Order: sequence, then C-alpha cells, then structure tokens
Amino acid sequence: MLALSLYGGGAGWAEEPLRIGEIRIQCLDVFTSEEEEHGFLYRAADALHVETQTAVIRRFLLFREGETYDANLLAQTERNLRRLSFLRSASVRAGEPHDGVVDVDVETKDAWTTEFQAHLGRGGGETTWAAGIAESNVAGLGKQVGVTYDEEVQRTNRLFEYRDPALFGSTWSGGLLYADNSDGRERRVDVQRPFYSLLDTLSGGALWDHHELEDRIYAGGVVSSEYAQDHEEARLAAALAVLPGDLRARRLTLGIDFFRDDFQNVEARPDDVLPASRNFRYVFVGWEDVSSDFVTENFVDRGERLEDFNLGTRAAAQFGVSPKAFGADSTSLAVAGELSRGWRLGPESFVSARADFRTRLDGGVEDAILTGSATLVWRHVGGTLPQTTIIRLEGDRGWNLDRDVQFFADGEHGLRGYRLYAFEGNRRVVLNVEHRVFTGFEILQLLTLGGAAFVDTGTAVPPDTPLRFSSLRTDAGVGLRVGIARAASNTVLRLDCAYAFNADPLGHRGWLVSFSSGQAF
Repeated sequence: MLALSLYGGGAGWAEEPLRIGEIRIQCLDVFTSEEEEHGFLYRAADALHVETQTAVIRRFLLFREGETYDANLLAQTERNLRRLSFLRSASVRAGEPHDGVVDVDVETKDAWTTEFQAHLGRGGGETTWAAGIAESNVAGLGKQVGVTYDEEVQRTNRLFEYRDPALFGSTWSGGLLYADNSDGRERRVDVQRPFYSLLDTLSGGALWDHHELEDRIYAGGVVSSEYAQDHEEARLAAALAVLPGDLRARRLTLGIDFFRDDFQNVEARPDDVLPASRNFRYVFVGWEDVSSDFVTENFVDRGERLEDFNLGTRAAAQFGVSPKAFGADSTSLAVAGELSRGWRLGPESFVSARADFRTRLDGGVEDAILTGSATLVWRHVGGTLPQTTIIRLEGDRGWNLDRDVQFFADGEHGLRGYRLYAFEGNRRVVLNVEHRVFTGFEILQLLTLGGAAFVDTGTAVPPDTPLRFSSLRTDAGVGLRVGIARAASNTVLRLDCAYAFNADPLGHRGWLVSFSSGQAF
C-alpha cells in the first residue's frame, strides 16, 4: 500500500507495511454437525467433550492485532498449534489486504482428549501392558493430567503426570511427574519457555529430576551385571537470540547442570561389578545457528494428520567445565556438538541427516559417543492409495564408555525379528526399510487402517569384536497399522510379524510377533 508523506515542505511516496487487523478464532468440536447425524455416539461425544477455549488458542498466537503483518509468523503459529496434543488440526489464514490491514482467521479442530488407556505390547519376545486414564485438555484449558499403571520388561511403574502448556496463562510451560515403581521411584519438576519462532529473543528453563531404579548390563543376550542406581539432576539455563531473523537465528545459551549417579549392588547379585559413581557440577555455554525450511506432509507417521519437518540447517556446540571447587570429584570438561540438515528430493519427498558427538575430558577422553543418522521419506503420489517408503540408517560409536552405557540392536532398537538385548556393545549400525500403505479415509470417523512391509538389518558388537558386513543380522516381515482417528494422542496400533534369518547369541531365529503403539521408527 502507498501513502503520501511530506518531508520539509516537499511530497513523496513511501510504502507503509501492512498490519494485523481483526483476528477471528474458531474452535471446532471433535465431530462436525454432519458427522453427529451418523448416530448417538457422535452426538454424545461432542456433548461430553469440552471445547478448547478461544483464550487458550490466543495465547499461542505469535502476532497481535495492530502489529506488523509477517507471513512467516502466521506459518510458524500454525505449526506450533499442530504440535498441541489436544488439537487434531489447525489452520492460520490471512485474508485479502484492505485499508492497510490484513485480517487473520484461525481455525482449530479438537481431538477427543479423555482417553482410557489400555496397552498390550510385545516386542523382542517380551510382553508388556499398561492401563490408565488421561485428560489432555482439562476444562478446555489445554492442561494435561494422567494416571498410569505400566508393566514394563524390567519394572512396574505407577505414575502420575501433570503438564500445563501455558503456565499461569503465560508463554511458559511446566510439568510434574511422580512415579512409584517396583524398584524405586521418580520425581520430576520442569518449567520452560522455548523459542516459539526464529524471531524470539529469549528462552529459558529449569529442571529437577530424581529417580531410583534397578538396571542391568547385558552380554551375549543374558544379564552380566545388575545394580541399583540413584540419579539426581538439577539444570538451569537461559538463551538469548543474538541475531534473530525470519529464516535464521543465532543463539547463545548459558547454564548450569548439576547431576550425580550412585550405584549399589542388589541383594540377589551382591558380587556384580558396578559402574563407577559420577558427580559433576557443570557450568556451560552453548551456541546454536538454526534456519527454517519446513515441509508439511501427511501419510508419513500419523496418517491423514499433517506433520511438519524442518529441513533447515542446525549447527550447535556446547562447552562445559565442572570445577572441583563446586563439589565435583575432580575438575573435568564436557564437549558436545550437533549438525543436522535436510534436502528436498521432489515435491513430496525429502531426506534428512543428523550427526552429534559428546564426551567428557577428565585425564583423558571418557564416555565419548558419536551418533549419525539419515532418513529418506519418499511419498508415492498419484496412486489409488497413499503410500510412503521410509528408509533409515543409524549408527553409533562409543569410546571408553561408562560401564552402564550400551548400544542395543534388538526388537526394540531396530531389529523387529530379534529378542530384547540380543546384540549389545559399543558400536551399532541399523538399517530399516519400510513401505507404508494407508487407506486414506476414516472408518466411521473412528479408525484408520494401513499396512506395512519391512526389512531390518544391523547389529551391535562389543569392543573386542570387529564390525564386519558378515556380522549383520537381518529380518523381514509385514505389519498392520490401526489408527485411532480422533484421539488426542493419535494412537497408531502396530502389529508386526517378522522373520529373523540369522540366529541370535542364544540360538533363536525364525518368526517373532510384536505389537505396540506408535511407529517402529
């Protein structure tokens, strides 16, 4: 828009930026009025469900009426809203400019947020189950509360969790967790204010976590050591965007991270060798250079729901010192770094890669870990059914690892045809290839169906074993995917049947059935 400006008696034309006009927010229920006509179940669900309050959605908007219009902020707001578990979808749309302003329409669709959780899973030859109840949108305020009883492979968990994405009506979020487990307990409190966009200038957070548990070290698929661990951590950090921008930001972080790990023998195995206790009091500084290049796709992990993938470059480094004067056992250093980036391969396909490294320096290199991964997402367009091929390659390499740190390749870590803890060591490589087929529609607005065919290959080896091509272990199989379409968690129930072509260290091979919630990777 052009406006007439006067300068010292002369006249000229200057372009004024558009501003945000009226912001119209519409929060829709779980089912539309047309869907309610399908039966009593749909009408009852909407009657029982409390719609998200417009004031809650307004807190997450990165723009206000009267501010300068920025299309990037509208797009980032839409992505932020999509990440909220109580929303099924969100759109933020700008209208046609008029009178120097742009009106904005924000529309959200609620998910069904009261969930009676019942989980039965089997992975790597072990069965797990859980039951509980959770509400992720209490009174339409976006607050989450849940109680769960969870029978895991190594322990029984009884936990209570609360989370508020807009703490005290602010841009801060916070959470509480209390777990009373069969082998200990956990208490955790955290508050954080993340960077909601690349234009944000400040971020911060605090965490306190204390948990006690019993854990195991494996060798050759069997337990070689068992111990009780007492872990406590307190972390406080603040970040400043030194050079914020629409598409790129550079940020400086300062913080402290105090943590300790104590280990004790358990009564059943009093002579097992324990990991060395750890006690560190780090003061750290970090630098991050991050850019934004998002692609938005559906039919990747969450069926019809849109997902956002950032292909922009992120480079980060962190350096910390733990002085003996702060109460640490000795003065030590910590170094960490990360680099990630993605590339478009076509209108609906892309590849992303990531590498990160961390280590401690205390009279030498300790607990050094290098991890790399690459993921290809190849959308097949134009067919009768939506289809996606996903290929993931992941590798880990450790040097002088702490005794309790192991890399696994098994039914829960990339090899669906092999039992838990089948392969372990300080080096691991896993390749997964999975072709997913989606029906592309909801059954009675309640369920979605899909299927998958996959091949997994990889292994993990201890320090004294060379990692060769011949040491790779391979499985292949097919799976069924059932999505709970309108649930807040967007639960995907996964049933996989895999055939292991190679024997594990205990001589097991052949068919293995696993079922769980969520995608395998």
